[in-house]
Amino acid sequence: MKRIAHKILRKPFFGRFETPWHWPKDISQDGWDRVEFKNAKGVKLVGYWKNAVAPIGTLVLAHPMGKAAKGFWLRYGHAELFLKNNFNVFLFDANGFGESEAASFDYPADFLAAGIYAKNKVPNLDVGLVGASFGGAWGLCSMAREGSPYTTAILEAVFPTLPDFWKHYPIAHTAIQASKIIWPSIERDLRPIEEASRLLGQPNIMLIYGDSDIYTPPSHGEKLSHAMRNAANVEMHVISGGKHTYIYRDQPDEYIKYVLPFLKKSFTKPSE
Repeated sequence: MKRIAHKILRKPFFGRFETPWHWPKDISQDGWDRVEFKNAKGVKLVGYWKNAVAPIGTLVLAHPMGKAAKGFWLRYGHAELFLKNNFNVFLFDANGFGESEAASFDYPADFLAAGIYAKNKVPNLDVGLVGASFGGAWGLCSMAREGSPYTTAILEAVFPTLPDFWKHYPIAHTAIQASKIIWPSIERDLRPIEEASRLLGQPNIMLIYGDSDIYTPPSHGEKLSHAMRNAANVEMHVISGGKHTYIYRDQPDEYIKYVLPFLKKSFTKPSE
């Protein structure tokens, strides 16, 4: 029953985005290693890893919803920015996107598995999460699950609940309402606002929103910041003119001004 419901419900949400994946044009593949790994349910996921020259930490990049999937971070320069600032970079496709197998709506399991993979690959380095919208929401949820290795997160344009985001898409929003009857646990188990209060290990979290974002306005961040106030060291920034998931593309100086000092402080040991 769940397998059939998954196939039916997946189409209105992600059907137009789940297309064959190609490496972004004009982006060098030098130094990137293709890797395959599995989440706890045995679902095959595909990603790319690149080492920084003198790494101080590892960043897992959690992509937003879209055909580019993990390529988003390559196309808009985030991956190169982090590599140049001494972070190993691991980008991958959530299940059903890009090169990863389509299996379920349990996306937090994918982001948890990616974090564990990153930690096991370089055990002596802390692991952080950089997520946008879809990836930021489910990455946040993964940080409340047993075994989460994430000590730091940059979360851009994250929504508190599925209805908060999908209300802008009538067909998908109707599908969410239908899912409450067909498969009620989907929406109930995927609520970032609830998982925000259960984060493990008191991580350092930066929330970033754009004041021109109609899908995830700053009010979403205020709700999440309040929810995680006792479970994380949280700060929030609103970028003037910022659009949904495109703050680094459109306001790179503002993005860098907040993100890089935050990451370097979070990944620097007190003795250093």
